[in-house]
Amino acid sequence: MNRFENKLVLVVGISSGIGLATSQRLAKEGARIVGVGRSLDRIKNALDTLEGEGHHPIVADVAIDGQMESVIRFGKEHGGFDGGVCCAGLHDMRPFSLLKSDDLLQSFNVNVVSAVNCTKAIAKAANSTGAGVVWLSSVAAIRGTAGFSAYSIAKGALISGVKVAAVELAKKKIRVNAIIAGVVETAMSEGWLNQLSTDQRDAVSNNHLLGIGRPADVADAIAFLVSSDARWITGTSMVVDGGLSVR
Repeated sequence: MNRFENKLVLVVGISSGIGLATSQRLAKEGARIVGVGRSLDRIKNALDTLEGEGHHPIVADVAIDGQMESVIRFGKEHGGFDGGVCCAGLHDMRPFSLLKSDDLLQSFNVNVVSAVNCTKAIAKAANSTGAGVVWLSSVAAIRGTAGFSAYSIAKGALISGVKVAAVELAKKKIRVNAIIAGVVETAMSEGWLNQLSTDQRDAVSNNHLLGIGRPADVADAIAFLVSSDARWITGTSMVVDGGLSVR
């Protein structure tokens, strides 16, 4: 398939994990990727793994207001964005009883503000025919898990916010959806899994009916939502969790 041939797609959090896998998936179908992150070297390393040409790196902290101006300018100068994927995220294990306001605000900034700023940038520089935007939520938002307080609250906000964004941006033909992902083999998930005992890690894996996922499993779903195949889908959250949420 070449659903993204000559399409310009913004990917925030491109350096690793789901963001990298999504960029590779979209580029395989012809997309030109604008990769955004905080390290130019890491962005370039990610772009070097992509098929095709015309990919472009931009250094920005998406959670800080004003740092998306170069993204907006690039989009306008190159025909407008046809899609955007907001994969920036932070996972910090902390019991609810020990949760501090700074912990909550940090999680909210990285997980939520980044998605909002990414989407606002696309809205200002989208292709005239419209665009598909995907936010990355988590099954932690819909399934109580001890120690995931700040993370669950932030990911839950994405599920709520995507509905409002979809309503307000429909007039610009911009669709906004979210993926509710289960545990996926990434550097971030490995960080908190390493804090668990062997029995606890086994329980996490066993609770996924289809096992722990790979970044490509989520990237495939994201590609669908960004593409024109999902042209009649907006304001919704798709569960891609290997069956975790049904346990």
